[in-house]
Amino acid sequence: MCGIAGAVSRDPSFDVGPIVTRLTAVLAHRGPDGEGFHFARGRSVGLGNRRLSIVDLPGGAQPMASEDERVWVTYNGEIYNHQELRRELIGLGHRFRTNADTEVLVHGFEAWGSELFGRLNGIFAFALLDQRSEPGDLWLVRDPAGVKPLYLGLAGDSWWFASELAAARSCGLVESDLRLEAIDEYLVYRFIPSPGTPYRRAWKVPPGHYCRLPVVGLPKGQPAFEPFAARFVPATIPRTAGEWIEALRGGIRAAVRRQLMADVPVGSLLSGGVDSTIVTGLMRDGLPQPPQAFAVGFGGDSESGELRMARQAAADLGVPLREVQVSDADYVQAWLEQVAALGEPIANTGILLVGLLCRDVRKTHKVVLTGQGADEPLGGYPRHAAERLFSFARLARPLLRLLPERVAESDRLARMRRVVGESDRARRFAEIIAVFSPREAAALTGHGIDAEQLASPAQRWLPPSDDGDSLNALLRVDARLSLADDLLIVADHMSMAASVELRVPFLDLQLLALIERMPSRYKVSVLGERKWLYRRAARHLLPPSLRASLLGWRARTGRKLGFTTPVDQWFARWMAQDADAFLTGRDAVLPQLTRGGGVAGFLADVRRRGLFRPRQVMALFVLESWLRARG
Repeated sequence: MCGIAGAVSRDPSFDVGPIVTRLTAVLAHRGPDGEGFHFARGRSVGLGNRRLSIVDLPGGAQPMASEDERVWVTYNGEIYNHQELRRELIGLGHRFRTNADTEVLVHGFEAWGSELFGRLNGIFAFALLDQRSEPGDLWLVRDPAGVKPLYLGLAGDSWWFASELAAARSCGLVESDLRLEAIDEYLVYRFIPSPGTPYRRAWKVPPGHYCRLPVVGLPKGQPAFEPFAARFVPATIPRTAGEWIEALRGGIRAAVRRQLMADVPVGSLLSGGVDSTIVTGLMRDGLPQPPQAFAVGFGGDSESGELRMARQAAADLGVPLREVQVSDADYVQAWLEQVAALGEPIANTGILLVGLLCRDVRKTHKVVLTGQGADEPLGGYPRHAAERLFSFARLARPLLRLLPERVAESDRLARMRRVVGESDRARRFAEIIAVFSPREAAALTGHGIDAEQLASPAQRWLPPSDDGDSLNALLRVDARLSLADDLLIVADHMSMAASVELRVPFLDLQLLALIERMPSRYKVSVLGERKWLYRRAARHLLPPSLRASLLGWRARTGRKLGFTTPVDQWFARWMAQDADAFLTGRDAVLPQLTRGGGVAGFLADVRRRGLFRPRQVMALFVLESWLRARG
């Protein structure tokens, strides 16, 4: 795991060295174990790397070259099947100088070209400079699940790339000119979907895509992003529920086993929920010694719900647990600072949890496994049950119109009304995921962006053909959209701020290939039970003492359990006392970027009608905070 950076100029006499060295230095937190550079074409092309050494500690320095030094790579991530690929490449005549997974990239590209990308099972973002034919190409690649982010942009006559947008911004490479349409996109999704960023001349590579930049003839505007498909296919496709249960168990075991690959100790982030408990238990079974687990809790109460669950899971699994306690006031202050520091606005109140844990993890470990990423492909959220029950809900449309909005928590009834009114899949999925509906966002900003355009991020990720399984289509969209461009970006930035690599076995590409072929009737039952068959498969992966609490009816159908952060309590007070002044007062930035009175009108309507809109107001708060911080 590393921080990567680089630049290429249209002018062959221009020295990109200062750009690359500055960018790389700003990413030092992502790789405290080493620094490296490679320059080409008279220093008009440069690659930089900050290394967090995990595999082949003495031999994996980067950037790394092929035998003839005509292919170079700077790489962030892990390739879990690198040993199989290595054996195949040796059979083709390639000679390896290290045991690092990085070297598979240069030899694999020599052998297979861009077909290499779909052969990789891992989490990765890398830049590959191919100079086997003049003048050469720079390839920027992001893994299919989107676990590792990769940004690029245009500054004058030079293109740059980096692991973090904030790094490029701090180096003066990102112009302050905002894309106004990005505000609408953010209000709908609470983040800005790939390939967009807040800025006109900066982009992020979408999951499972690459960008090819010719060293000569660089584009002058938005670059082209080309998709590639992971080539993993299950050996056999299960047919019955029993066969799927066995396949899921075997797939999860294999994924955790693959992701224990490291030459340093591997720990676990343990919340006590079903996913992290399964991962920790399988780690215990696959390691010579039980893994060190880490958990977080808030306030002075050592018996808080989060720590109590983690403590019980650790005891029943027989693994050591290290606890991190954070005061409510400290968490809120740190969260406010982190919201403003991210390179792009993301309205996620749990943004700091991983960071707090990883600060403690780093004292003894560089790598941890987590249960993140199970809910999106397996159907773990209430919104997934809503799609399963869509046909029934459409029959209830007359009743939904009559019900007062306050009978449902937050804005759920209003959202349900919009969802059941949409027969088009892309627009319906956008409404299911949305914070502000596309129409609400457009009305608030006055930018004239139509709802169809704001639903296009969901359209991008729809399967190429409609097989009639709309829930599986939604799960695919959710995993590539809200998981990749929200939760995974946050997890990457927060863990790497502490120089810790976060691994996600549930997004192992071989396991994901199996899960995404499982009929959705096994993911959400006709009764709305979420992660239904998975929980049955999980029964034999959990200690008996935990099965009732983690697999029972409430877990399958109730509110999604997760950390309740101190931000939630603080925000309720802030909404009542300070929201109007902060969002519409003299110092507010957002009203200057939206139509006159749009924000004030929204807040007034919420107050007048007594609506409960914390998600929407939180999104406005985060955006305003981020806009103020950028100056």
